[in-house]
Amino acid sequence: MSSNVHSKTSLFLMEIIIAIFFFSLASAICLRLFVSAHNLSEHDRDLNNALLWSQNLSESFYGCNGNLLMIKNLYPDAFFSQGDNETDGTIIIFFDDNWEAIDNSLYDASYEAILAIKKGSASEIYSDVNSYDVTLSGKAISGRIAVINIKNRAEEYMSIPDDESDVIFNNFVDVYVGKE
Repeated sequence: MSSNVHSKTSLFLMEIIIAIFFFSLASAICLRLFVSAHNLSEHDRDLNNALLWSQNLSESFYGCNGNLLMIKNLYPDAFFSQGDNETDGTIIIFFDDNWEAIDNSLYDASYEAILAIKKGSASEIYSDVNSYDVTLSGKAISGRIAVINIKNRAEEYMSIPDDESDVIFNNFVDVYVGKE
C-alpha cells in the first residue's frame, strides 16, 4: 500500500512540473508578443509624426512658393543655413521624444526634420516629366524633406544623409517659379 501512495505522489509532482513548465513557456511567449506590439506601436507613432511634419513642411513650401526666408519665418525655432545664393539653403527642426519642437537644447533631440531647398533650371528639375511633350523654360525651386531618427547618434545630421537607415520618412517637393 505504501508503494501505491508513493507512485501517486510522484505522478502528481510530475503533473505539477509539466503544468509549471507549460505556464512559464506561455508567459514567455506572451511577454515577447507584448514587447513586439510595443515596438510596433512606437514605430507607427514615429511614422505618423514624421508624415505629419513632412506634410507641414510640404504645405509651408507650397504656401511660400519655395521662398526659404518666408518658410523660416513660419518656424522661428528652426535652424537655418543659407547656401551660396539666397534661394538655396536648409531648414532643420529638432524634436524631443514626444515630437515637440525644441530650440536650443539639442542634447534632448530625438528626431529632426530637414528641408533642403535648391533653385535651378525648370528643364532640369522637371526633366523626369517627358510624357506631356512640354519643355519648361525659366526657373523652378525643388526641395527634399527628410524626417530622421537621431536617438542613437552621437551627433545630429546637418544635411540629408545618403544612407537612409535613420530616415523615417522623406519626400520631394517642387514649385515652378517661371521666368525671372
